[in-house]
Amino acid sequence: MAESRQTVSETLAGIAERRPVLAPVLNAFAPLLEARAALPEKLAPMLEKSGFVLPPWQQERAQQGAPLLAGVSLNGLFPLLRASADALLPLLGRLPGMAEHTEALTAFFDREDMCLRAADTLLTGHDTALAEAAEQSNIPPAVLLFALETVVGPVLRTLAATYDAPWDERPASWMQGFCPVCGSYPSIGYLDKRVFDEKNAFLAGGGGKKHLHCSLCGTEWHFRRGACPSCGWEGSGVMEFLRESGNSRGERIDWCTKCKSYCPVVDLRERDGTPDMDALALGMMHMDIVAAQKGLIPLKPSFWNQF
Repeated sequence: MAESRQTVSETLAGIAERRPVLAPVLNAFAPLLEARAALPEKLAPMLEKSGFVLPPWQQERAQQGAPLLAGVSLNGLFPLLRASADALLPLLGRLPGMAEHTEALTAFFDREDMCLRAADTLLTGHDTALAEAAEQSNIPPAVLLFALETVVGPVLRTLAATYDAPWDERPASWMQGFCPVCGSYPSIGYLDKRVFDEKNAFLAGGGGKKHLHCSLCGTEWHFRRGACPSCGWEGSGVMEFLRESGNSRGERIDWCTKCKSYCPVVDLRERDGTPDMDALALGMMHMDIVAAQKGLIPLKPSFWNQF
């Protein structure tokens, strides 16, 4: 049986205890992360009522690198987006530099046409269209992007949770470094723990398989340890890692020697529990600072790794 994960608050408390210097940042983000984690359960009945479902998995499309939601409009999910915005925008407004944009963001998410169009743009990655939406709404593009990811994320997580099989049971079906559901890049990865067979003590797996965690919809999938999720290069010497000396508790930065992109990774074999991955991604910002000093580029830019 898979080990249950820590809650957001448990993960953040552990980080703060170990790294008190990060406590102010962790405390600022904690209410937002906790509320976002709780939303999918509340949104699930609304999703069922909407009748919106994920398209079926198609192996041919997967081999071409097309996520499930590629080309799919989120039309019909506005009630969920509005509910997510109602819950999260007030918390978003408490973050440094965000309060002055709360009114404009609220107005933005009140407009069904604009909200849905921007959510679809988030999935397609059309930065120009997003910049135009930001200009029309008098919201800085970086602020609108952060707000969109914050609000749309729980809706997509609710949707992704309805898929009929865990992605880790399909190890050969998806070979990309971006999410098989929504196409977003991962905010963090992990190497799994050793697996023991409760019925036979002599049967055990060594663990260490690499998984990537989607920054937007929370989907997790297997990925090759020697390959770069960004540029796709693979082989000896392509992927290197940075970690602290001493007891790092498995925390490290995996970076590509070809394209200089990086992703935070935690080796769960070096930890007692399994943390909440979204909270841990924030809690590894000290590693983001080291990566920035070395001229590396985050695979998934976030509110806290842009220096």
